[in-house]
Amino acid sequence: MRRSILVAALLATTALTPARVKADPVSGFILGSLGFGTGAATALGVATGAGTAFAAGVNFAGTFVGGFIVRTVVAVGLSALAAKLQPQPKAPPPGDRMVNFAQPVSYAEYVYGRTRKGGPIGFTEFTDNRRYYVPILAAHPIEGIVEHWLDERSVTLTAESDYSQSNIATEPMAGYGRIDPFTGTEPANPGLVAAFTEITEAHDFKGLSGAVIWAKRPPEVSFTQIYPGGRQWVYAPVLDGKKDIFDPRDGVTKFTNNAALVIADWIVNILGEEVDWDEVAEEAAICDEIVINADGDEQPRWTLNGTLSDDQEYEDQRAQLAAACDAFFYERTDGKVGFTVGRWIEPTLVLGPDDFDAFEISEGQWGDGAPDEVAVTYTEPENAWRETPAGTWVENVTAKPVRENPHLYMISNHNQGSRVGKRIARMRRAEYNLRGTIGLAGYELQGGREGKAHRFFRFVHPEMGLDKTFELGELGRENFASFTLTATTAKAEDFDLDASEEPARPSYGVKVISDGSIPDPTGFGATALPQASVQFYWTEQDDAFTQEVRYRAVGETYWLKAQTSEPTDRIQVGGFEDGADIEAQIRNRTAGAGASEWYPETPITISTVVNP
Repeated sequence: MRRSILVAALLATTALTPARVKADPVSGFILGSLGFGTGAATALGVATGAGTAFAAGVNFAGTFVGGFIVRTVVAVGLSALAAKLQPQPKAPPPGDRMVNFAQPVSYAEYVYGRTRKGGPIGFTEFTDNRRYYVPILAAHPIEGIVEHWLDERSVTLTAESDYSQSNIATEPMAGYGRIDPFTGTEPANPGLVAAFTEITEAHDFKGLSGAVIWAKRPPEVSFTQIYPGGRQWVYAPVLDGKKDIFDPRDGVTKFTNNAALVIADWIVNILGEEVDWDEVAEEAAICDEIVINADGDEQPRWTLNGTLSDDQEYEDQRAQLAAACDAFFYERTDGKVGFTVGRWIEPTLVLGPDDFDAFEISEGQWGDGAPDEVAVTYTEPENAWRETPAGTWVENVTAKPVRENPHLYMISNHNQGSRVGKRIARMRRAEYNLRGTIGLAGYELQGGREGKAHRFFRFVHPEMGLDKTFELGELGRENFASFTLTATTAKAEDFDLDASEEPARPSYGVKVISDGSIPDPTGFGATALPQASVQFYWTEQDDAFTQEVRYRAVGETYWLKAQTSEPTDRIQVGGFEDGADIEAQIRNRTAGAGASEWYPETPITISTVVNP
């Protein structure tokens, strides 16, 4: 009874029920979440329209999340997550994953979108003058291998079906090894079963993804050319990861790198919580919106591509996922996990000084702690999928700039890294910062937008002449009637990056320079071969040049490349899907950094077949 009187008194005060935050359904939710019965709600004067919200509050309090958040954070945004990305994130850089290692116990790794990685050795043994080994790339089925890499060299495969014969087409490794990928659903590898009597059909690596590889002992004179690492090759391919991600827009599970769908899969299948699929569908549509990058190319607004591991804390996984797409996480009033990806949302909630028990407003983050420049370190496909600093976003020009370098390895394109870099710079040098303790209005922040949190709100202080839009950084529930919050001012322009604003992308390694004096190859064409392979051919060129072919499935953005190592007029590439439409171009390369233009200007196209 005492608690009922106390809550009734609290609800009657202007400090805890200000006019600006009047929302009867939310007040019903508050009482339900605090464990009051329907009779108490009626006695306390909760409006009839709040009945549904009251029931939701009762349900929320009964959930694990609802009970757990009584003394924890219930909403978190980029400003709070940024701290986990400085100075070093608790996530290994992509380069550290491009290894094959053997140890008794390995942590499960989950691959989202497209990335490049190695993995632990699931089996290794020597027989018939060959080293057999099985790198495990992911702890789940994957969509497939996009590009094979051995010891930092991209290689192509032939259609050789005899498991005792080499299927590596790239020199100098050709003839000395074999790669047979598995994606989690295949039977045991026949070559492995035939090579070892201990291996049976039961050894199928079901549910795991990787490759069965053998490496043959070469003549001593060519050992270092074939195995530059002094041992069997490190297999670290480019792969498309999880293929069972649910898309509520069409009800289909699929491979995708859509940021919202990836986050939802992580919440449901790794974190073990629930999401609202209607909300996920709305966020997925935002992620698929097209933006234009500095090269004039179109790309989706938000994608996630990279690896998560069980040796990471959930908070660190969330920080990598959320910061990479500027996502805002919160606990919904129905006990599910909600989120919004990065974008401007016009605020509908207005708070004022009377809504706070106490608050502090500071003007910006000037001084040593505020960065003048931000350069996100991301995963760059054109730099062998390694960690790479993006172009620097300069927010404040000064003689001795302070630079932040957040590590966001789930980003795999420069434009997205630049957009997040701009957001971090604007947030860290916000015009105003707000900290405070708020009463029951905190429930409105948490779930007053039809069960969703308010990511943005207006703060109006007439005496100070202040009327600004703030973005919620962190909302913490201290007890049943008290929340703490942090927020920074934000503007719609903070969330947009015009293509002309995108910082110049740094170059890496030896940059190939187009040289007009180098002739374009001629007679370029292609022939479909069995087992979904393609033979590209051209008119024989001068011996001073080698040829480089780039190819991709029509509609893809990422080019794969194959290069000759000696004078020839053809090269064979395999590993395509049956019926795939492939487009390709060719150029001449010198022994240095010179190259002709890609030819022809409009790529040739060819359709692959398994049995032509």
